[in-house]
Amino acid sequence: MQTFHLISDCLRPLSRRPLPDCLNAVRRFLSVTAAAVAGLLPVMLLSSPAQAMNCEALRAAEGAQTISVHCGGAPSATFDKNNDVWVAFVSDLHVYVSHSQDKGTSFSAPVRVNAVPEDAEFNGENRPKIIVADDGTVLLSWTKKTSNRFTGEIRFSRSTDGGRSFEEPRTINDDGLAIGHRFDSLFLTESGKLFVTWIDKRDLEASLARSENYPGAAIYYTVSDDLGASFIPNVRVAHNSCECCRIAVAAHGDDDVAILWRQIFGEQIRDHAIAVLGHDGSVSDFSRATVDNWQIDACPHHGPTMVPASSADQYHMSWFSAGTIHSGIHYARYDLASAASSDIIKIDGTPGAGHPSLATFDGTLYLVWKGFDGVSTPLQLMLSHDEGRSWSTPQTLITTDQASDHPLLITSSDGVYLSWASAQHGYVFKELSHD
Repeated sequence: MQTFHLISDCLRPLSRRPLPDCLNAVRRFLSVTAAAVAGLLPVMLLSSPAQAMNCEALRAAEGAQTISVHCGGAPSATFDKNNDVWVAFVSDLHVYVSHSQDKGTSFSAPVRVNAVPEDAEFNGENRPKIIVADDGTVLLSWTKKTSNRFTGEIRFSRSTDGGRSFEEPRTINDDGLAIGHRFDSLFLTESGKLFVTWIDKRDLEASLARSENYPGAAIYYTVSDDLGASFIPNVRVAHNSCECCRIAVAAHGDDDVAILWRQIFGEQIRDHAIAVLGHDGSVSDFSRATVDNWQIDACPHHGPTMVPASSADQYHMSWFSAGTIHSGIHYARYDLASAASSDIIKIDGTPGAGHPSLATFDGTLYLVWKGFDGVSTPLQLMLSHDEGRSWSTPQTLITTDQASDHPLLITSSDGVYLSWASAQHGYVFKELSHD
């Protein structure tokens, strides 16, 4: 089983000091033996986890070279219009796609996307993204690492034959520079506009060439109105973003999107900003979205999550911070018109807790995250039935004392599903909305 670059990611802060969140993750590795001796057994509360098989067991049964979603790095899932599940993951320098017609109980034979091997990123914050359009076109983006010094390219491919084959991958960043282009996000609007956003260092490099200070990186995006056959020129959203946190994307009307990302305010405060990206290349409603006062000279490797609220121009958001104003996982509802957040609630302040994911379905708001009890990692779930004003008591979905990915919530026309991978349980895809 891939370990999702856990330890190497912990060594990435610019100041060369490992971050507490990463240290907690490493401690989880070191505590496995002690947990076994103490007789601490994981608690499995999902009603039907038998659909998952871990990689060790699978390869023991089918062979060491088996390619499977249960062995793949950082799987991402989506639904097509028929509510079939599609998953993208990385294995042996290739991106693969597999699909399921029984909600994740079984999967098709994986199809290789990139014929030529390349070093595709696969970790909790930076993974392949997959979307299936209503006409069956399968759309993918990922980050290709090009060196050991945090450089990369934003890659895109698609299938126009229902996932049986894929076009040769293309590089989406259009500057032609061997610098950092990483942490891509992919989003398809109701009207069919395809957005790709990412973190980009071209402006940092230009500033360094002029001997000017430039904290962090920048946010860029592009749009396609023909399902990836072509894209508009790259558009800068903002200077001075954090260098290595995922970008949250949500719909803004039928044509445009809103994005939420970790932004550097001043020299070292790393809170969050929000903006609306137009399908015409316009950027509007840029504002600070969280005020946590997290002063850190390093990238937290810890991006936010966001989904639309029921009121126009309002968004549910959740994030992690270690600031002096807010610390831990928090929730808030953000209003674009007033450029302000309301109903700010601390979700979990336990050391080691993080990586929240939000979803909405049938009037209920779902929030899942990774907790930490000192030995193992429980996936926690809370629900709100009143637009985030109040929340249910946290419940544990599943627990592991081994390496695990970030949890993701995936929404279909019939419910909300957990997408999550771990060394212990393999890939788990489980409905939450009707349990």
